[in-house]
Amino acid sequence: MKFHVIIFIAVCFRRKAAMGSLSRRSPHAQLEAMRRHWPDFYAKKEANGLLWWYGPLQPQALRYLIEIYWRPGVLDRPWVIIDKPAIMPIAGKEYEDIPHLIFNEANPERSALCLFDPEGNEWRDSDLIAETTVWWAAEWLNYYELWHVTGEWLAPSVGFESVGHMKAVEEQALREAAEHVHR
Repeated sequence: MKFHVIIFIAVCFRRKAAMGSLSRRSPHAQLEAMRRHWPDFYAKKEANGLLWWYGPLQPQALRYLIEIYWRPGVLDRPWVIIDKPAIMPIAGKEYEDIPHLIFNEANPERSALCLFDPEGNEWRDSDLIAETTVWWAAEWLNYYELWHVTGEWLAPSVGFESVGHMKAVEEQALREAAEHVHR
């Protein structure tokens, strides 16, 4: 019991100490961290403050080229899009059935990856993209490849697995409500 309390207190103090000094990382700090940790990524800073990176990740079988976009104070999180090879649904499914995407209905191939629960405060603008977002994108791609093999999303997750799943649940609820009305 004491051991668990000590660990809990240590974690709380570490978090509190870290949070006390946390403020938004400067664009320069983000660019430098990415340069140090991910030297194969090309970086660009636009005049409007948008930061953009393009580079390779190979978590398992395939090598992917990814894009990361972040504009401090405008985008509440970094956006990660897989450029090549384009993400694809498994046989018999649609793009909206690909798990954990921030779905782009107009251009599904350019949907961003859903890498964390925003309500869980898993990413803050005080975090370095190089130490969080890139690793999470690699983890997402690992589970994506497993999904293509197994047909199941094996990663832990929060909320609906996909836009397609959410729509199916909503349609089922509407059918059930309509049945009760017409009885």
